[in-house]
Amino acid sequence: MREVELTVEVKEELESVIAKLEALGFEFVEKYLAKDYYMAHSSVDLSSDNYDVLKKCLLLRTFIGDNISKSITYKDKVYDEYGSILSQKKMKIKVESISLAKEMLVAVGFKVLFKVINHSVVYKKGDTSLAIQSIENPKGLYIELEATEEELKEEDDSKVKELLKNKLDALNLKLTGDYEVKKAIIALDRIKKLSIDS
Repeated sequence: MREVELTVEVKEELESVIAKLEALGFEFVEKYLAKDYYMAHSSVDLSSDNYDVLKKCLLLRTFIGDNISKSITYKDKVYDEYGSILSQKKMKIKVESISLAKEMLVAVGFKVLFKVINHSVVYKKGDTSLAIQSIENPKGLYIELEATEEELKEEDDSKVKELLKNKLDALNLKLTGDYEVKKAIIALDRIKKLSIDS
């Protein structure tokens, strides 16, 4: 399934972001909690490029919203030389137990690299839906905006990203200027730094 999205870090408090969105006509849709375990096989060379490491990771996710779902996901992302996502596909299967799935993966040589806890609220205006994410690792406030079905009719991902960038700019929020923040890369960098420092 083709996805095009942008993720930005917001340098404002959650309450301020919500107030600005509501003033623009966005309405609350849902609140959820996602707990993600990034797991890689012990044969993966953690000193190699972060993008190569993450390409070999499986993601165990517990999603707690109106319903609870548990899954194993593999994200196949292709990056350009600057780290921008050229394309991405996602494969996902449901599981009954994250702890059992983790135990099975550990039994065949996988290990947990890091955990990301994501408290999100989703707001929508028309067909535009965005998730405001309060993340514990890497700590910060982020907004994730995915392209709509209509926008995905454009086959050139760079043009779709330009549309999304314009939507984010129109929110008048204090952003860092990076429209493709990669939370998993930041978390992996921190893990590597901790292992070097210790």
